[in-house]
Amino acid sequence: MTKLFRHFVLLLAGLLAVSMLVGCGGDENPVVAKPLPVNFVSATPVGGEIAPNGTITVTFDNTPGDVAVSAGTIKVRGKTAAITGPFASGPLALRITWADGTEVLNYTVIVPCCGTPIVLGGSVNDGDTDVNPESINNEGMIEITFSEEVTGNIALQTEGGDDVGWIAKVDGTKGRLELVKGRELVNETTYVIVGKVSTADGVETDIKITFATKGKA
Repeated sequence: MTKLFRHFVLLLAGLLAVSMLVGCGGDENPVVAKPLPVNFVSATPVGGEIAPNGTITVTFDNTPGDVAVSAGTIKVRGKTAAITGPFASGPLALRITWADGTEVLNYTVIVPCCGTPIVLGGSVNDGDTDVNPESINNEGMIEITFSEEVTGNIALQTEGGDDVGWIAKVDGTKGRLELVKGRELVNETTYVIVGKVSTADGVETDIKITFATKGKA
């Protein structure tokens, strides 16, 4: 009888050990941390009047996913998104949607008429001092947006006035300088975009945009 009882105790202890091992096994459904939600932070300009081919820069607190806009085209880089026209003239309720939310920005699109053409913006701005040449070289182009349709010529030069050799084109409200292989922008250098453009009414304006590339890391 004692021998039988001893076997029963050993069997019970074995079953208990197996039960503990199974209970301490790995989780078949591990908890995966969800990504942080992305929130709208700001817009530049925040509202008011913009040109048909203007650019609106939107900032988020994290990199957004599945971004779309109700008008214009959008390009997302990290936490910022650049929304560029054309926008139809008149009131504009620009709806921005992304994976985590929606934001509506209100503007009035104004079509300039018969005035002096001005530079509204572009890949670089006059006075920029910390331009990343690698980003522009990868893009393969520098673009300028004018306030109205123009014709004329622009060129990319060094600070000393030497032509860098990029291919230039002015078409509608855009001026473009396209990279020629072997003539990439370099660090710690000042460049100048120069030229002259005019409207269909013959109103001319001189173009001069000076910018400097940042130092090597």
